[in-house]
Amino acid sequence: MARSTGVRVGVVLVLAAVVPPVWGQNRLVNFPTHLTVGRGTLQVVFTHRFTQTMADGGAEELFGLDSAADVGIGLDLGLGRNLELSLYRSSFFKQLEASAKVTLARQGEGWPVGMAMRLGAGYRGARGVEERWTGIGQLVLAREMSSSFELFLVPMFASDTPTLRRAANLGAAFAWHLPKNWDLLAELIPANGDAPDGATAWAVGLVKRVPGHEFLIFLGNSRATTVDLLAGSDLPGGFEMGDVRLGFNITRRFPE
Repeated sequence: MARSTGVRVGVVLVLAAVVPPVWGQNRLVNFPTHLTVGRGTLQVVFTHRFTQTMADGGAEELFGLDSAADVGIGLDLGLGRNLELSLYRSSFFKQLEASAKVTLARQGEGWPVGMAMRLGAGYRGARGVEERWTGIGQLVLAREMSSSFELFLVPMFASDTPTLRRAANLGAAFAWHLPKNWDLLAELIPANGDAPDGATAWAVGLVKRVPGHEFLIFLGNSRATTVDLLAGSDLPGGFEMGDVRLGFNITRRFPE
């Protein structure tokens, strides 16, 4: 009996050493999911959005890779299984966005869909900006259609955008989980009807997941990463439906 117990303890210790802790896929390309990073997990996120389109850059500018970029860095901290605090800073508008996300339901635990609420505020620190503060909110609805395919609806709200007051929008996304920890992601958010020069934003990305890390590379037409710019679709300088830009996200979690 003692030997059997010792073997079981040894197996548990070995598994704890080699199996990464359970964590939630809490982000897509720009949208949140209904999951949190998990209790006791700190996640660091780097975002990179090239400003030049592939067509404007051409081969000479390596299809936009030689252009300037909007760079962001964020932290996600899991305070419990269903609670996550986030802080994100983007060079676009020198904007700081702070938020809390609560998972309200998980599909399969007595609920037909997964659901989360994310609330927070943003501050634009760039010079010459009149409306610096904005309140933000997002509701995430997720439906797992199969073990490899998920759909998301993300209603969102911002009290102020660069040109609008009380902007609302509805984003949609899907995640296709491929073999060997590859995922194909896509996001779509319609042009805000109140924005005179707004355009529908889209993004399609491929992500590779390894223990503790994720690397996402994607194509999209918008440089927006914060809720106000996503909801308002009124980025300074504008963008067109047919624009194609390169971008990527790098994510690192502690512990792995």
